[in-house]
Amino acid sequence: MSLVNQMLGQGAVADLCLWKNKIKSGITLVMATFIWFLLEIMETRFVPFLCSILLLLMLLLFFWVKFGQLIFTRRPLTPEEIKLENSPVRVLFSKIEGLFLMLYEISYGEDIKTFLSAILYVAIVDTVGSYINLLTMLYICLVCSMTIPVLYLQFQEVIDNFIRKVSEEKNKLLEVLKSNVLNNIPRATKEE
Repeated sequence: MSLVNQMLGQGAVADLCLWKNKIKSGITLVMATFIWFLLEIMETRFVPFLCSILLLLMLLLFFWVKFGQLIFTRRPLTPEEIKLENSPVRVLFSKIEGLFLMLYEISYGEDIKTFLSAILYVAIVDTVGSYINLLTMLYICLVCSMTIPVLYLQFQEVIDNFIRKVSEEKNKLLEVLKSNVLNNIPRATKEE
């Protein structure tokens, strides 16, 4: 099992990032590019854009419920079916709740290493976010998550060889630094 498969695991997100279904991955990338273009380049306001999308989705759902049996064989979920334990919407809400619970547990401070690393990551995102818009940052993350794993799988040997050479050069430079600089620094003697 390759490093990319270990990191991404199995499931819909891994399939999307590894382009196992080229149509779904392509549609995801094109839609993300379109939304980024509308909000960033065309400077569309987010709240009216979101409201327009919600109105369109509500209208589509209404027509699907009222007239969908003429065109589609599959019907939408009823509100009673959404309330069931195994419904997709319920699973999504439970995952979001699990995320908030994880953030609460980290903030509670039981594991100080995890807490400090979370603080570091938030500080890094805050610093980058002061220079880049949130939507642009999310778009860059999506594009990277959909291209880097595929490129790594395609050129794995070349990349691994390059990383090995860089690591060897780094170790050589650290040895030179240690022997020429750090070993020449006078140390205080210990008195007992």
